[in-house]
Amino acid sequence: MALTSVGEVLRPGEFPIRSWRQAGLLHPSYAKRALASVSGDLARRTLGHLHGDDLRQLDEALLLWLGLATA
Repeated sequence: MALTSVGEVLRPGEFPIRSWRQAGLLHPSYAKRALASVSGDLARRTLGHLHGDDLRQLDEALLLWLGLATA
């Protein structure tokens, strides 16, 4: 998932990370509609861990972005 500190324009499913400090992020951040996968040996470090409502919101966003949301 992509993160940014710029949140003026959010597309459907994008959202502010409300508990950004608790997640270990350095600045207020927004989840952006960009997904990527990389091999574990290419990842240098973990930026943070989402918790609670932010994690639930990510789950809902993923369903929307991947076209799996039910009406």
